[in-house]
Formats: sequence, C-alpha cells, structure tokens
Amino acid sequence: MLTRDPTQFIVNALYLIPALLIGLIGHELAHAAVAVARGDQTPRIDGRLSLNPSHHLDPLGTIAILLIGFGWAKPVRINPFRMRGRYDAAVVALAGPLANLVMAFVLAIPIKVALLAGSFDSSWPPWRLVQTAFILNVVLAVFNLLPIPPLDGYSFLSSVFRRPFPGFFSRIDRNQQVIMLVLILVLVVGGFLGLSLLRFIYTPVVQFILALPPFPIGT
Repeated sequence: MLTRDPTQFIVNALYLIPALLIGLIGHELAHAAVAVARGDQTPRIDGRLSLNPSHHLDPLGTIAILLIGFGWAKPVRINPFRMRGRYDAAVVALAGPLANLVMAFVLAIPIKVALLAGSFDSSWPPWRLVQTAFILNVVLAVFNLLPIPPLDGYSFLSSVFRRPFPGFFSRIDRNQQVIMLVLILVLVVGGFLGLSLLRFIYTPVVQFILALPPFPIGT
C-alpha cells in the first residue's frame, strides 16, 4: 500500500477498506460464533457477536494493513474450560481462517463466471473491489494458519498438543511477544522480501480456487 503518489494511496485504500471490513469482521465473528455455540459465552459478553466494525477492528492493525498490506483485528477472548469438548478450542481456532476461505470461494464465483464469459475487466471498479476482497480473504486465511503465535495456526496446535507437550508450549507462550515482534519485523523491515514470502504462501491457494469450476458439477 505504501506509495509516493498520495492519489494512488487514496484509490488503493478505497478498495482495501471494504475488503478489509469483510475479511476481518467475518474472521473474528466466526471465532466468536463457534465459541458461543460450543458453550463459551465470553465472546457474547464482550460484544463480539456483532457486525459492528468497532467491535472487531484494532486501530493499529487496521492502519498497518493500509500502510504495509497486512495487519490484525482484536483477538476474540475465549475460555476453553467453558466449552463442551476437549478439542472445541481447536475448532474455534480454525473457524476464522475457514470463514475467510468460504468468503474467498464465494467471491471467486463471479470472477470465474466473468472470466469464462470474457467480460472480466480488472480495472473496472466493481471487479477490482471483488478481486481485492477475494485476495485479502485468501491472505487472511493462509497467513493465520501459520503455526506462529499468536496466529490461529499456533492456537490450533496448542489446543491439540498442549497436554502431551506442556513444557514446549509453555516456553513458546512465555516468548510470544518476542516471536510476534520478530514476525512483524520480518514483514515490515524485510519489505519486498516479506511481501514476496506472503505471495509465495498464498498464490497457490488463489490459483487453486480460481481453477475450480464456478459452480458444483451437476448444478
């Protein structure tokens, strides 16, 4: 997103902001809804069962997405001890990335239909908005599945394997802030290298989704 052209920055932001709202709100709402469904009412008490952006967006994380192309929302607070099953917290961790993948699949349908019809013009504002939301949802899903704290991939592994390996996860938990700082530095200070790494991770997923037929076979 960083550019020397203020006009281009504003144009990019106009497409990224609605895509950001769709992706981040859907991601966090999925975490909250699954947690409540599995017996933990903490997200409901915190007001996270809401489509109101102010309940989900983190100011610094939102600014980061606008400036450097990645960021974060407010984490959904959960209490695994209030859930019904042993692995419910792991399901909650996967709910956010899976919600982003579902939204990406839905957003890809009009893109694929337009491509098949030969009417897709990536410079036309509505198509550019759909394309931006599609890419952002894939990025959010894939990035959050990385097994690095405090991302959802680590939360999933922690929920599944903490009992047999408590010492290992305790050591990682004690150093979460340092690990998160290193991750941010790699993406921010690394500049082009960090963005290239992100593209290397999410591009195969984008290509896979776009290669699927727009509608299930037989419909």
